Amino acid sequence: MTESAEDKKALLPAKTTRNFQNNKEKERLRTVLAFFLFGTLIYGTFSLIISGAQDILAGTYIQTSLVLVASIAPYFGVTLIAPYFIPNFSYFVRISTVFLTGVVGFVMVVLCKDVGWKLMGVGVASIGYGVGEVSFLGLTTYFHHIALSAYSAGTGAGFVLAPLYYTAMTTWLCVSPNTAILVMAGMQLLLFLCYYIMDKKHLSSADPDVGHEMAYIRTSDGENRNKPDVSPQEESKESTSTSDPGLTPDLTWKEKVATMRAMLPMGVPLVLAWFSEYLIIQAVITTISFPNAPFRPRDHYQYYIFVFLLGEVIGRSYRVIITYAKPSWLYTPTSTHLWVLSLTEVLHLLFFLLVSWFRFLPGVDLVLVLCLTGGITIGCLYSTALALFSEAFEGKHREFVMGYAVVAMGCGTLLAGLIGLAVEPALRAHCVTMVENDAYCFTRARTFEHITSRCHAKNA
Repeated sequence: MTESAEDKKALLPAKTTRNFQNNKEKERLRTVLAFFLFGTLIYGTFSLIISGAQDILAGTYIQTSLVLVASIAPYFGVTLIAPYFIPNFSYFVRISTVFLTGVVGFVMVVLCKDVGWKLMGVGVASIGYGVGEVSFLGLTTYFHHIALSAYSAGTGAGFVLAPLYYTAMTTWLCVSPNTAILVMAGMQLLLFLCYYIMDKKHLSSADPDVGHEMAYIRTSDGENRNKPDVSPQEESKESTSTSDPGLTPDLTWKEKVATMRAMLPMGVPLVLAWFSEYLIIQAVITTISFPNAPFRPRDHYQYYIFVFLLGEVIGRSYRVIITYAKPSWLYTPTSTHLWVLSLTEVLHLLFFLLVSWFRFLPGVDLVLVLCLTGGITIGCLYSTALALFSEAFEGKHREFVMGYAVVAMGCGTLLAGLIGLAVEPALRAHCVTMVENDAYCFTRARTFEHITSRCHAKNA
């Protein structure tokens, strides 16, 4: 009995030992800040495009969802294939790619007059957004869990700060949408600053689990007594393969496929939730505005997006806040949590569809409240999903899965964009038959010039 107990102690994982000895360990503040800003910049790029979707298409009746398709299709393609080859490139090369595609994409949106070229610019920016998402999620695996929480919180901040910035510039200050977008393009330089100030753990270790070490540490020779046939050479090989982080092998294709199968059941609720979210904001609430609201039909959309994404930043930040404020409150996420949050988002979609079709609400207030709760729901789901993937997989499997976690979200968003191409025109056509002033059936300016020249007027 004594030897058996010693043998078990001999094989305690280093993660457990480390947690006992370094429970208070935290990443340096500058590293946490860097991950927060990575998330802010990546999602700020995406949410700025979403916020400006109606202005990009101003003066046309092209479906709003086409902007979403142009934005999410390249992103989805990148996140689908990048985890297989992107580890071959350094993080500096990846960040440079994010910067260049973001700047080029924004400049195309601003300078091109033809809507087709503007949408192509959206697609170019989306490529960088996808590369950044896969890269930064993979990078978090080299650090303490607070890095992932900080990145998650940063994505929420990007979601709300970019719409707030765009709404303030174009609605409150009457600045041209083109000027607002060009300023955001210059902000991409912060990517290099963040990478410069952060710790470079990924350069000092090939093991993506270095932030929460899982190598096994031998504290006694109990195992050798139970393995009389193990030669010294074999024992040395075993020891090297389990405890030398620099020799951790990459996953084989077979292992990658097996890992994908393991995460598939957790991806289904994400697809459903992201489909619901983006069908709401790109095809349903674009057809809901009210004559008694204190702002123009075009401005309805800006406020809807801002409030919805404000909810997301609240939801995405809750785990990092709890980590610092009350760690004992953190719970272990499960698939059940994903399904509850996902179905809650579906209920939001169903209600907004009823509002658009039957026009039974007297004013904009309840729509704004439900935009907030819908955003909080999807934000909580994002943070919970990343925490679940991080807990469910280890080592190279974790790095691969964290890069692939966004594929389910991209799939749901792309489906919403495609379905929205039919949903929005149908809702708008039905609205025209029910209201006296069809200007309130579409949250878009009738011409691009009206966005700023009449920004203090209620109707545009």
